[in-house]
Amino acid sequence: MLLRNYLETFQQALERLRDYGYTEAVEFKEEMRARKQAVIKAKIILVDNSVFHIQEYIDAKYTIDKVSYSYQYLDRDGKLIFRYDNALHKPALRCKSHKHTRDGTIICTHMPEISNVIDEIIKYL
Repeated sequence: MLLRNYLETFQQALERLRDYGYTEAVEFKEEMRARKQAVIKAKIILVDNSVFHIQEYIDAKYTIDKVSYSYQYLDRDGKLIFRYDNALHKPALRCKSHKHTRDGTIICTHMPEISNVIDEIIKYL
């Protein structure tokens, strides 16, 4: 998949939240870099005043590789509902991609597609 196609697919997934009337405000930044790299940052305020933060650093030289990512969903008080990321931890986790839950549990998981994260958010709304 080409980087441009990935970015279009990504934005289409976000549009679902808008199309269903779940968004109050959307801040979206897409930065194209040299050597087929991109950075995506978004902040989406939802109708219940919860907030969805997105950050991806993508290297698409050979294939779409999410070098780093974070999908964080917070309630109206700024408390974590869930976060998917691949950040390093100390002490080290036994997996790279993982999910943080509201109760502080960290679960090993596969890197989610943005459309699946949006589906999970919709269940909370």
